[in-house]
Amino acid sequence: MIEVSRGRNVSMKSLRKLSSVTLFTLCAAFAVPTAVAFAGPPPPPKAPPPAGKGAPPASGGGAPPPASGAAAPPSAAVPPKAGGANLNAPPSGKLKGAEDDYKAEKYEKAAIAFAEAASAQIPGDTPRGQFWLGKSLYKLGFFASSLSVLSEIVDAGPTHPYHKLTLPWLAQLSRELPESAGVLAKIGAYKPSDLEDEAFDEVRDELYYLLGKFYYTSGDLGQAIALLSQVPDDSGYYIAAQFFLGVAETREYHGKEAVEAFKNVLRKNIELREAAAKDKKGTKKRKKEEKKKAKELKKLKKQNPKLVIEDELTTPEEENQRFEERANLALGYIFYQVGKFETALKYFDKIPQESPYWLDSILASAWSEFRLVEVEPENANIHYQRTLGYIHTLNAPFFYDFLYPESVILKAVTYYFNCRYAVAKTAIDEFNRRYPETRDKLKNLLDQAPEDFAFYEFSIKIRKSESGLDPFVEEVAQKSLQDKTLEKNYKYVNELERESALLESMSNDFKSSAAGDRITEDLDGLTSLAKETTGSLARQRILGQIKEISDLEREAIKIDYEILNRIKGGNEGEPENRRPDKPKIDSEHEIYNYNGEYWKDELGYYNYQVTSLCKEE
Repeated sequence: MIEVSRGRNVSMKSLRKLSSVTLFTLCAAFAVPTAVAFAGPPPPPKAPPPAGKGAPPASGGGAPPPASGAAAPPSAAVPPKAGGANLNAPPSGKLKGAEDDYKAEKYEKAAIAFAEAASAQIPGDTPRGQFWLGKSLYKLGFFASSLSVLSEIVDAGPTHPYHKLTLPWLAQLSRELPESAGVLAKIGAYKPSDLEDEAFDEVRDELYYLLGKFYYTSGDLGQAIALLSQVPDDSGYYIAAQFFLGVAETREYHGKEAVEAFKNVLRKNIELREAAAKDKKGTKKRKKEEKKKAKELKKLKKQNPKLVIEDELTTPEEENQRFEERANLALGYIFYQVGKFETALKYFDKIPQESPYWLDSILASAWSEFRLVEVEPENANIHYQRTLGYIHTLNAPFFYDFLYPESVILKAVTYYFNCRYAVAKTAIDEFNRRYPETRDKLKNLLDQAPEDFAFYEFSIKIRKSESGLDPFVEEVAQKSLQDKTLEKNYKYVNELERESALLESMSNDFKSSAAGDRITEDLDGLTSLAKETTGSLARQRILGQIKEISDLEREAIKIDYEILNRIKGGNEGEPENRRPDKPKIDSEHEIYNYNGEYWKDELGYYNYQVTSLCKEE
């Protein structure tokens, strides 16, 4: 048997169960409110829909289904009463003409009149003017300003006659605006019992999901679980709801329920793929619609060159795929934490190479192989080879901008337990040569921009590789700023800047109107706040990277101390006639020697040959 821990002091014994900083940070990502997080996003923001398309009906009685196919909105022929007002009462005066303009899709003209009514510049129904102004701004593509107007209705509470009818429009805005815009907080102002109103029969599934997600992000996990569990499996929101349900159950330490929820995500995706394969006609139609949307997006960008619009349209199928990948990652983390490393590896291995979570799964797999030595000491050599093989993948030139300093520490520990102290010392020296100095430069970086607003501007330069920093420091900083929650904040700033550019493209009559004034005031305040908030979050991420390097440095010091003691004691053994164990392969794989070239289809399948120099008992 290989002597792994014999004769080592207490600090080195603990290295066998050395905590993975990154791995448990990723585990925690499923236990902390985020995007789209790590909290999984509903379909991302889309380009503003053409006038009269992609929005709730003029009545405001419901929201249209998501692209994944929820039910159609309910009829609002007889809207519910609220605050004692009869919402069917016809408008009077200038509001009547404005509503006629709205129904004729003359949203710009309608918005001007509704803004005057909402601000009481003209006599009429002020609450009605507010509601219709919010709808008109949505139709024009001013989503943030629309949210600002509708938020006033939400804040007024149930006494506002349009309080209930505002909820479906908030649901619609949640599809157009990133989470950082605060739509969920407004949805959270409604009680779960409000969803039982018959006016919401056709959109209740979506509202269960959104309100459940709000309670999840606010930390009320019991209420989140209750609401998310009510989203039926035939709903377009089922996969997202089950993912968040799994995370909420994990945070409540309900392991069995969490595993079941994550597995539901996997099962439903399989079911949808099988159905899509059979429905060739429907698949062809969806692809045609995607091409049409891409064409409309291209046309919109050509008409308004200043608009900041996402270049890629994410389909519902792609969103579901992301949830499936993250469910596999979450299942892997759960089984890793309970010591079922072999099972964890099976789930990590399901994440495809093109996934944004693949490298995280590679690092998690490296740790799983390392910990498997505890379970299967007789196969220690194979597990060590696989551990180093995964680390070899992380060091591939394809991933130069995805830095994993922890992998260097794991490499050193792996060599240490094979009594290859000189090589282990080289790995520690590699870490010490690069990362502590980088940490200090990151600290200086924060000092250069002490104000959050200024740091936002600097973070943009970092993301574009235009910061002027040392290339390696810039790469580490970029990795810190790849957080999902932070990405949503950058998208929100982009959305606000898009709306500012859109306002500039409007007619002078509109810009000088009460509607134009309202939009200008909203966007000025929201943009300033969003940049400051994003700068603050970016600062926190850099501080997190600084702390991670400091934590790893402490581990490196422990390992370095033990290695030096071993080297001084002459404990590194001499090579014996040992050969590395050969991995078992199946019919789909073959073994051949690595020649120094990286091939994409080889990544994740390396066995880095190593033999132990430890004395055998």
